Amino acid sequence: MPKLIHTMIRVRDLDRSLDFYRSALGLTPSHRLDFDDFSLVYLRNDETEAEIELTWNKGRDTPYTHGDGYGHFAVVVDDVRAEHERLAGLKLQPKDVKEFKDGKGELIARFFFLEDPDGYKIEVLEKHGHYR
Repeated sequence: MPKLIHTMIRVRDLDRSLDFYRSALGLTPSHRLDFDDFSLVYLRNDETEAEIELTWNKGRDTPYTHGDGYGHFAVVVDDVRAEHERLAGLKLQPKDVKEFKDGKGELIARFFFLEDPDGYKIEVLEKHGHYR
């Protein structure tokens, strides 16, 4: 069976992105490959083996476009409100906490969104139901 190992995003300012992912998600470099024109930095934390690969194309000044196909990637936390407060305290501007409920009023998901320095959306979900 295939195993998800990483997802890649392109970043304009590698140091700014590394700081964001360390502060926001506790992700730190696990592996780095530097070439003349680009660098690849793989980030992870102790919670999972799956990584985010930051690709930095050296010398690029223009922002990347996300097109209409990219949506977000998601992480899960024990307490979404506490995480929201922590990220707000870091001035990372998390969006409002929202809840999805079924027709009976039962909670399906509690979550909020956050954006990295390049505008990639990150969904922060509370551990509940399907989201573990």
